[in-house]
Amino acid sequence: MKPILLFDIDGTLLNVDHSFIKILIKSMMKELNISNPPAHSGSFAGRTDRDIFFELVSESENANELYDEVKQRYLSYMKNHFSSRDVSVIDGAEEILEFAVKENYPIGLCTGNYREAAFIKVENAGFKDIFTFGGFGCNHADRAHLPKEAHEEYSMLSGVRPNPDQYIVIGDTPNDIRCAKFFGAKAVSVSTGSYGDDELIRFEPDLHLRDLRELIDYLPSFNSIRL
Repeated sequence: MKPILLFDIDGTLLNVDHSFIKILIKSMMKELNISNPPAHSGSFAGRTDRDIFFELVSESENANELYDEVKQRYLSYMKNHFSSRDVSVIDGAEEILEFAVKENYPIGLCTGNYREAAFIKVENAGFKDIFTFGGFGCNHADRAHLPKEAHEEYSMLSGVRPNPDQYIVIGDTPNDIRCAKFFGAKAVSVSTGSYGDDELIRFEPDLHLRDLRELIDYLPSFNSIRL
């Protein structure tokens, strides 16, 4: 059986214009009268949307209700305003996806994005109808649970239940490596995001890349890949 590929989105396949996100969050905070949202703890990279947006409202008395409102407003804003102008495809992403489709590798997502936001992003990047399943940042604050979610969805759609080591999680942050290891999948890191080579290698991925196109040469022998 060919390995099942689980791709992260932001920093791995594409980048979203920072000004779009800045305007979006500022607009939501203003509409909901949240004048002083708590400063976020470090980078958003590798975190789930559930974790990020709950943190923005965490100091409010009605945090749970406010979170639901923020989520709905965010998804509505994405649906109505996000376009191909707000996204840039990372070098190598088109080539690895074209190769995977041509060679009939199962291709899914393993992303901290809400499901709806994830598909809005990849479709506007030109990757429509490529990803048919995945693990998303809707139900879990901790990314560690996302590969299993992708596994359950793939199993339901395909009618087979692969072992965890049949999956390859591909991403640009230490959290992508961590979630792969937590599930028992192979971890492939790529330094196309905000983390450098040395930072990612320190977390001991099974394979580290500087360009997604390099993965094409490794896929036929993925069971033996190791740094």
